Amino acid sequence: MASVHYDKHGRTVVITMEGDNDLNLGMTGAELHQRLADYAEDDELRCCIVTGAGSRAFSAGGDLKRTPEDRAAVDRTRTVWNAPPHTIVTGLDIWKPIIAAVNGYAVGAGCMFALACDIRIAAENAEFGIPEIKLGFPTGMGAAQRLPRLMPFGPALEMLLTGDRISAAQALQWGLVNRVVPPAELMDAALELATRIAVNPPLAVRGLKEMAYRSREMSMADGLRMSALLGHIGRNTDDAVEGIRAFREKRTPEFHGR
Repeated sequence: MASVHYDKHGRTVVITMEGDNDLNLGMTGAELHQRLADYAEDDELRCCIVTGAGSRAFSAGGDLKRTPEDRAAVDRTRTVWNAPPHTIVTGLDIWKPIIAAVNGYAVGAGCMFALACDIRIAAENAEFGIPEIKLGFPTGMGAAQRLPRLMPFGPALEMLLTGDRISAAQALQWGLVNRVVPPAELMDAALELATRIAVNPPLAVRGLKEMAYRSREMSMADGLRMSALLGHIGRNTDDAVEGIRAFREKRTPEFHGR
């Protein structure tokens, strides 16, 4: 039976999408986003990794074998005027870091979800694709907005307008992923990165993530002003006092998110 697993590893949680088959179809829906909300609300957790069960797919998107009647039953109350459910894909702000550990196909909705994560690490067998144009309609879920922000504009348009998949190596060359590792090393690499993030003061991490994202839509002057304001707030936290004290005392700081 399909399910979304939620496993804590110290300050990090690993969320695993396990579908009814090895493509993990239809797993980027409500249950996944509820688990992300759980992560956002848990002050003990400082980083999140999302991956797919097995080695074949992160998620190969939605289940296109559903009949038109099945889709109508789900969508009969929705119109173009209704706002979609509020998730990280449709603009929900979660200022704690989210890492996508892409272990195979990330296609359609699976790719769109990976784009909404903050950092992507890919196994060597990973493939990325947004094939909706081949099915007769423009892609949604923020793909046309996020992809050109994450990689050069020309390659982003190539992916969007052809609907073709690209390899992990190509994704690395175009800047879509941070690194590519052998499949057997994927989760170790993701957990190692999550641990390096999680040792930092959580309020500062959240503030810096928000600053980076909001600054993309601002002028340099507005971004610098926001940086000055958040920096002033951050330097007056207990964690900032502890960080400076630990540096002077040549010891490891203990941050508590205060």
